[in-house]
Amino acid sequence: MANTDRLLQEETLASEGIARVLEQAGIDMVFGIQGGNMGRLYDALYDHQDSVRAVLVRHEQLASVMAEVYGRLTGKPGVCIGQGIFMLANGFLGTLEAHFGSSPMLFLTDFSDVAPFAQHAPYQSGRGEYGGADTRQALSAITKHTLTALTPTEAVHAVQLGIKHATTGERGPVGIVFNSNCFSGGMVDPNSRPYLYDTKAYLPEKLPGDPVRVEEAVCALAAAERPVIIAGNGVRISQAYGQLSALAGQLGAPVATTASGKGVISETHDWALGTCGNFGQGTA
Repeated sequence: MANTDRLLQEETLASEGIARVLEQAGIDMVFGIQGGNMGRLYDALYDHQDSVRAVLVRHEQLASVMAEVYGRLTGKPGVCIGQGIFMLANGFLGTLEAHFGSSPMLFLTDFSDVAPFAQHAPYQSGRGEYGGADTRQALSAITKHTLTALTPTEAVHAVQLGIKHATTGERGPVGIVFNSNCFSGGMVDPNSRPYLYDTKAYLPEKLPGDPVRVEEAVCALAAAERPVIIAGNGVRISQAYGQLSALAGQLGAPVATTASGKGVISETHDWALGTCGNFGQGTA
């Protein structure tokens, strides 16, 4: 059945709409620095501080790293927020790790384009016009997908789409770049098309394993004489820490982890071998 529940019932600023989207997605922490047009988003988050905690950092790099770790551990998109050119210069460390490690993440920033003067080389503009940087192109190189929003309604919808792309298929970071028009005072009209619907329609559903393949795996493991488990980042993505530990104990199977799977089983577990690969332990 199609989702017909509207996100908004009244005219709303884009910043307030975005805060509600984060709230509906169960994202309870965001990380960043107030600056440029993104400061408007913090104004809205102040009114939602009981459900979404805004963690202010000293440097954009820290925001991206904290967002990546949040996404890796919770399975919900970690959100880093900051002004365009500074996020472009400093916010890529955690974003690269999210890209390499398939961690869900939202990279929220602005063009700092001082609309309608983007073609007049405003200071620190990132829209790609003469005299400015190309924020979208730079982000596209290290994200799963990059969205741009030009209006208040697009700004809210872009965050919903970003959550969907970050958490479905192979997870990863999604960049969202806002035009200054998104936060310049224009309102989101809930009665204008295209409508904005409840965020639950953009959240992935966890699907059960194929019972035939699960049975085949069980038979193969039961028949193995000296089973060894190599555990990777998939254990973290599926939050299957307890199941991995129990399986190792039941089979009597040593567990080595890949670099991206490090930590999915306790290093002091009776069956833990450590990390395998170039930077791993000899036992693994």
